[in-house]
Amino acid sequence: MIKAIGWSALGITILVGGFYFEYKSLDPCEWMTQELTRSAGLSGVSGLGTTAAHLMGKQECFQNWMDLRVKGAEAK
Repeated sequence: MIKAIGWSALGITILVGGFYFEYKSLDPCEWMTQELTRSAGLSGVSGLGTTAAHLMGKQECFQNWMDLRVKGAEAK
């Protein structure tokens, strides 16, 4: 039981660290805006996530980010 909790905590830490390393944020709206700027060929622009969060909810940002990732994977 303790091992399972430890492995789960390690997995979550690695996952969160990966998102923070990639996007420098844990906000799905920030992830979405950074994916959009990358797909447009622009250098990384951070800070647009708060604007997107005002226009959309966090769940909608997360869904749009996932859609962008799938479209990017399909394009490769």
